[in-house]
Amino acid sequence: MNFVNTSPFCSRAYWELINAFKRRTGIPVLLNTSFSNDAEPIVDSVADAIAAFLTTELDGLVVGPFLVKKRAAMLKDWTGLAVSFPPYARLYRVRAYTALDRQETVCEIRTGPSSRDGVRISHDVFDLLMRIEGEAVLGDLLDTTTFDQARREALVKELRGLWEQRRLKLHPSHAALAHQGCDQCWRKHNRHS
Repeated sequence: MNFVNTSPFCSRAYWELINAFKRRTGIPVLLNTSFSNDAEPIVDSVADAIAAFLTTELDGLVVGPFLVKKRAAMLKDWTGLAVSFPPYARLYRVRAYTALDRQETVCEIRTGPSSRDGVRISHDVFDLLMRIEGEAVLGDLLDTTTFDQARREALVKELRGLWEQRRLKLHPSHAALAHQGCDQCWRKHNRHS
């Protein structure tokens, strides 16, 4: 463990954080630990920090001067996200033993070359994920599969579990971000016109 001394001259924000903690708890010390979870190594970017924050039980995340707190996400929030695969993930449909004397066709998403690196997924999620070319908006994928609310919620729950394990990515769609960027450029252009 390394000890770091600080003063208001070294880092005003860090000094104020320690003093606020002292006022609240009576303890003028903070413990800085690595930021990681069971699904990945130590966080090393803001994007990693946000993914770890959203897929763990953390209540808040501080990034620079910003404090982010969670709110309950609704189904429509999840269906607005895009789904894509990390470069190391692959889908498989294989025959496997499900009991000592029984084989079935099972679906898996693997992050390595063997089935030991795989996680079983439902046939519905497999079929849904097979429709992705690069990335796809989750709501659009679900619209091609079902309009039944309970089934949509079950599929989203399974996909969220895969995201929490870093077997797939859930993120704002690149098309939406590009469109948003165009809108911002257009507004900026109109202000200067």
